Amino acid sequence: MITRSFWMAITAIVSSMTFCFSGTVQAQAFPNKPIRLIVPFTAGGGTDLLARQLAESLTKAEGWNVVVENRAGGNGIIALSAIARSAPDGYEIILALRENIVIAPLLNPKGLTFDPLKSFTTIAYVANAPMVIVAAKDSKYTDIKQVLATAKKDPTALRFGTSGLGSMSHLLLALISKEAQAGMVHVPYKGSNPALTDMVGGHVELVGGSIASAKPFIDSQRAIPLAVSSKTRVPSYPNVPTIAEQGYPELEVASWYGLFGPAGIPAPVVEKINAAVGRVLSNPAFLTTLQNQGMVTEVSTPAAFDTYFRSDYEVLAKLLPSLDMNSK
Repeated sequence: MITRSFWMAITAIVSSMTFCFSGTVQAQAFPNKPIRLIVPFTAGGGTDLLARQLAESLTKAEGWNVVVENRAGGNGIIALSAIARSAPDGYEIILALRENIVIAPLLNPKGLTFDPLKSFTTIAYVANAPMVIVAAKDSKYTDIKQVLATAKKDPTALRFGTSGLGSMSHLLLALISKEAQAGMVHVPYKGSNPALTDMVGGHVELVGGSIASAKPFIDSQRAIPLAVSSKTRVPSYPNVPTIAEQGYPELEVASWYGLFGPAGIPAPVVEKINAAVGRVLSNPAFLTTLQNQGMVTEVSTPAAFDTYFRSDYEVLAKLLPSLDMNSK
């Protein structure tokens, strides 16, 4: 006798097969229109530069039409909120950073319209990027030791520009202040480029940011690099010491970049984008471009990136309360 539970099981199997088939067909046709790659910061910064390089490489290598769109504000929260509400078809994705999809939501969970762990599809890991601390070309400071000596004596003497509340540069400031038991005035901006421009104009003494965003200012001699936040020196600036070398061996701060989309993008579409990004990241010319900006990368699967993302979220959920970044 055929029971009701039998028919329910058959229906579930057929539905699953239909969904998988639909996702496969969608992936085969993907993309048949422009892909919008959202950047959660203003144009001209390190994230914007990386996004445009990635979009250009995908367009050339795959024949896709990848269009970069800047949506700044709220340290990425505005852009992430829009992505979470977008259609789960792979045509609107975001180049998110550790700071806006992990740190900012942990620091300010009130009022969020998305859940970082549930509202997004992890698509592809892109790169890891250490930070650099710079001063204006006419600064009296030439290394971090001098900066922190002043900061220990007077916590109001130095203004430190960052790319926003909850940004990686804000985390760098909080960690180095705690480690050195020193104080600096935090001045948050909407991205690294406005902060660096203000530093050149004399409005802040120091800026922390990605090497990619600071590079045009360093190379044009408008800024002096005082330290990088990686374990070892970066190939693009081999003469710039690490913070660890200057008396703080445990201090290492790096951001990471990854592609995310709204929850529910069919797995075949995710895998197709991931594979295309992997081919770009394996291109020697693109690797050289990343290295010149102080970045390192590796090709990763969506599942591996998802595990990495969730593990980092857990680590920072435990660390951030000890830094009191909300009040600084």
